[in-house]
Amino acid sequence: MLALSCGVTLACAMVLTALFGLWVGEKRRIETNDYIAGLANVSAPTIAAADIEAIGVIAAALVDTSVVKKLEIRNQTGLLDLIVTDGNLSGRQERHLLTHTQTIVFTNPADGTGELTLYFSDPSLLSTWILRGVCLIAIAALGLLMWRAPTVLADSTFKRELLEARNKRRRRLSKLNRFSRYFAASEPKALPEANAFGELFESETEMVVLISVSGQIVDASHGWLSAGGYRRENVLNVHMTEFIADSDRRMIADRLERMRSSSLAQAGTLKYLRADGSRVDIWFSALPVATPDGDHFILAVIREIPEISASAHENAPLLTDPLTGLLNRMGFERALDHLLASPGQDVICVLVDFDRFKTVIDHHGFQKGEEVLRGFVKRLTPALDERSYAARLGGDEFAFVLAGAEAKARAEALANAIHDAIYLPFTVKTASITTNVSIGIASAPDHATDGRNLLRLATIAVSVQKKAGRHGTLWFEPEMFTNTRKRAQTEADLRRGIEENLFEPHFQPIISLASGATIGFEALIRINHPEKGVIMPGEFIAIAEETEQIAPAGRQFFAKALAGFRQISKQLRNDALDLAVNLSPVQLTPDMVDFMAEKLDAFGIDPARLTVEITEAVFLEDSDRIRGSLQKLRLLGCRLALDDFGTGYSSLSYLSRLQVDVIKIDQSFTRNLTDPDAAVASRSRRLIEGIAAISLNMGCQMVAEGVENEEQARQVHAIGAQYGQGYLYSRPLPLADTIIRLSAG
Repeated sequence: MLALSCGVTLACAMVLTALFGLWVGEKRRIETNDYIAGLANVSAPTIAAADIEAIGVIAAALVDTSVVKKLEIRNQTGLLDLIVTDGNLSGRQERHLLTHTQTIVFTNPADGTGELTLYFSDPSLLSTWILRGVCLIAIAALGLLMWRAPTVLADSTFKRELLEARNKRRRRLSKLNRFSRYFAASEPKALPEANAFGELFESETEMVVLISVSGQIVDASHGWLSAGGYRRENVLNVHMTEFIADSDRRMIADRLERMRSSSLAQAGTLKYLRADGSRVDIWFSALPVATPDGDHFILAVIREIPEISASAHENAPLLTDPLTGLLNRMGFERALDHLLASPGQDVICVLVDFDRFKTVIDHHGFQKGEEVLRGFVKRLTPALDERSYAARLGGDEFAFVLAGAEAKARAEALANAIHDAIYLPFTVKTASITTNVSIGIASAPDHATDGRNLLRLATIAVSVQKKAGRHGTLWFEPEMFTNTRKRAQTEADLRRGIEENLFEPHFQPIISLASGATIGFEALIRINHPEKGVIMPGEFIAIAEETEQIAPAGRQFFAKALAGFRQISKQLRNDALDLAVNLSPVQLTPDMVDFMAEKLDAFGIDPARLTVEITEAVFLEDSDRIRGSLQKLRLLGCRLALDDFGTGYSSLSYLSRLQVDVIKIDQSFTRNLTDPDAAVASRSRRLIEGIAAISLNMGCQMVAEGVENEEQARQVHAIGAQYGQGYLYSRPLPLADTIIRLSAG
């Protein structure tokens, strides 16, 4: 009887193990498919723009990877029919290869369209057949044992032994199930492990780098490491710009930021730094990638320019953007250098960057976004003359260069024409898509004397224009350098804050105006910099949002805020206190809400005690993501507060739909109640009275921010505010100082 029980248990274990192995194999197959699709997507535009010799070099490089076993490139004219095969591939292996086909739209209209087909091995083929066999054998054995079970059970002398064996089997299966759950939970993430992209990072020839969304190197291929003379342990977690020449660091940082904001692939040329200090010109193509677990990265494929264009002449197709037919970055830089080589003339660089183009992609899809870019070029073409060059530098970024007589006036006219070109919506199929652009302009020799610096200065002007409110034109000014350096330093402070755990909360009490009792605290984010001291949020929040560093910073801050709030509650022996935290539109994601729920549970804090403060900026970013995240917060049990009410895009319809619980009066209104100018004080009082009426009708509580004296507290309470917050009660303090203040009070 015991032997029968052991046999059943062993057979069940074999079935479970085989099924789990099949699941792992299928997961590897999906990951390999995704990698091949990404590789084809990156390669197709380059092939479309290359001459026949360059196509041969690219094809050979692709097959040199250990993943691609065979490659076919054909066009509809029949003039291009290229097949490249791995020399070690046998006929038997070829019959079992998987394929992925990517359409190619050749830059030269005479070539028409074509197809790139990549053949690759099924990583799970052998293990799948073996595991299927194990599974069948185990099921057959289990069936035989079950067939024999009635005979054994019929013998009453084995009943006691059967009962004991059954209990043992249950205990063993319980252990097996716990082991299986543990093994599944400890399965490595798809990234940053190299096997997430097959054996790509084992390649000795392919130059590939995997980059985090904040710019750090996650992994690099052997080919990239050997080409630069680097060791893997010395490059991991180092920011990508450290391997780029100084003149190109700003450009590559902008490319990373544009990729994060638009989700569009980026391509171009730059100078790559080797470990020995030498430089080499490279071409790169980078695209955003996501793992099955939802992690996001940037995959960059790199080629030394001589490798693919040594035989290319000045007007080679490699200099053309396949989407629009304009010059690409390499072609534009050559055009700039050509014009600047002729002294005695003005050369003007006009850089155009679409505003909030990621929103277009999110709402309408990648293909419709590309149609908008094509439509923009079509509308603008009549405004271009034979003395100007136009280029698409990558993603949603365009550049124009003008030279000769009246170049500055022509640049102004072109900027106006660009704004006119996007004034009317773009109609793509049934969608009507509206967008705007920011334009930066720099001139030579006034601002720079070489092409790379001229383009860099125009990029700085665009960045300043975007910070000033987008949708406009700005000429470069030398003082912009100061702002650019300050921004770069802030980005460095953010990275250091994330890496060294420097983000922390400062707590400010919220007071009942009726009783004077403390009813809760607002936690406000700060960076506790070792050398600079406390850095206020006004100096870094906007940049953290633009660079997407707000997500890791916000998670670090929220966990510390909950830990500190729990200590404060214990100090006051009050489990009814509330905690308020701010979330920007960028942070309102389902992942962030899930993280908050997990931390609330871990710290044992009732979600009903948490108030999430949002600003009216969410109305400008109204999307399914934001609405879904707010709904998840409400289902979790959290309260919602509308911060700085009346200073932004106020809308009663949104207020009703979002079911806000608390309205916070902006501190400027509170402060102006006691302004020496009676007209200012009267106007502020009427504004607060209006907000109070809205709060009452919507069933919302009202908190007055910026209460600095007793008179302001008296007036806001008389108008209808239940709670006050401000320097009258306390400045925001670190946790330790907050505990000391509470102990003394």
